[in-house]
Amino acid sequence: MVCSKDFENINIKMDDYALKQVSKFKYLGSTITEDGKNREDIMQRIREAKVMFNNKKQLLCSNNLSLAIKKTLIKTCIWSVALYGSETWTLGKNEGRVINVFEIWCWRRKLKIKWTDRIKNEEVFQRVKEEWLL
Repeated sequence: MVCSKDFENINIKMDDYALKQVSKFKYLGSTITEDGKNREDIMQRIREAKVMFNNKKQLLCSNNLSLAIKKTLIKTCIWSVALYGSETWTLGKNEGRVINVFEIWCWRRKLKIKWTDRIKNEEVFQRVKEEWLL
C-alpha cells in the first residue's frame, strides 16, 4: 500500500504486482493517513481508553481504594491504552486539547463529578493532587 497526496505519480510494483494506493491504513495498531496528521489515531486511542475506563469503572470509582491507588490504576491501565504509539504523533494545538480534555474526563469520572456540577478544572486537579498544565 502507498499513502500519498499525489495520486497520479506513484506507481510501485513488486514482482509485477502494482501496489494499491490508499488514503489511510492501519499499521501496528496506528492509523497512517496521507496527510500525515494523527487526529484520527488520537481519537481512536481515546475511544479505546474510554471503553477501558468504563469496563473498569466499578474499580476506578470505588470508595474502598485510596486516591493514590486509583490514580496509579488510571495512569497504568487507561493512559497506556490512550497513549499507545504517541511517541510518533505530531501534536498541534487541537490534538493537545483533545488529550487534555480526555485527562479531565478521567479525573471527573473518578471523582464522580457530574457534568451538571459547576466545578472548574483547576479544582478537579487540586482534588486529585495533580498538576494542571494548561
